[in-house]
Amino acid sequence: MKKGNKGVVIVIVLAFTAAISVMAMFLSVRAKEYISVFSGAQRNNEMENLAEMGIRMGKVLLDTTQTRHIITEVPGYIQKQYEIDGREIEITIEDESGKINPNIIFGPGRGEVNTRLLEVYKRFFSVMGYPTRLSDALLDWIDEDDIPRVEGAESIFYRTAGFAYTVPNRALYTPAEIILVSGFTEEIVFGDDETKGLINFITSFSNGKINVNTCQLEVLNALGFSGENIDKIIAERERRPVEEKFMLEVNKEAYLKYRAIIVFKSNYFAITSRVIDAEGYKKEARAYVLRTDKSMDTVKMEMK
Repeated sequence: MKKGNKGVVIVIVLAFTAAISVMAMFLSVRAKEYISVFSGAQRNNEMENLAEMGIRMGKVLLDTTQTRHIITEVPGYIQKQYEIDGREIEITIEDESGKINPNIIFGPGRGEVNTRLLEVYKRFFSVMGYPTRLSDALLDWIDEDDIPRVEGAESIFYRTAGFAYTVPNRALYTPAEIILVSGFTEEIVFGDDETKGLINFITSFSNGKINVNTCQLEVLNALGFSGENIDKIIAERERRPVEEKFMLEVNKEAYLKYRAIIVFKSNYFAITSRVIDAEGYKKEARAYVLRTDKSMDTVKMEMK
């Protein structure tokens, strides 16, 4: 073979070798990416499965608390921690029946209003020290019409004030949505280290009736019970669940006035399962559960 041809062959071989090397490097990188994606997907699936298992554990825990009288530091709130396969699972159960549901203020018929629940709702804002403009703004957010209340805010206000959105005139999807309503701040909605936020008292998942065995002091106050009444109710709740006879003895007038929206047993709950592994990867499942005497059904579940 001539020297010139040998040189060409060498160049071709070198080029081919270089191409093979580049391709090998590319395939190696891609393989690592695929392995990483597969490992990530596998870990995500495992974490989701654990989060869902946490929801099932929460249901068992809920069933236990419903068959026995359980006293908790925060009424209507239970929290437990577990460790499984090196992962931490935190299960939280919130009693939604002990909260106020503003969605139920407006009935299915146009113009239909639950006057007793509306009274309690407005008094609650007063108990919390919030101005009327906030309670009116939230009512305007969820009612069907576009007519603002005296201190409320409908679509024309949001447009002129430069908001990037306007009122939806529908029921709240979640209490966290209140942060979008004019006048509400993060401190008011979510609270801080010293003050509870609205999210601790407001729900979007209940039939509007309030369980006096699990509601917090502020809600009892909004139901028309005085500080002295509340002390008696709390003392009784620490011994056993309160019943109608007891409430009549404590404050007959207040109880009879709001009797239509008072219950003594809860049916609506939110169960949250948070999972975190050793590397700090997190997964959270939240289930909205309807409990009856015969069943415990998950109405909706969210995963994030």
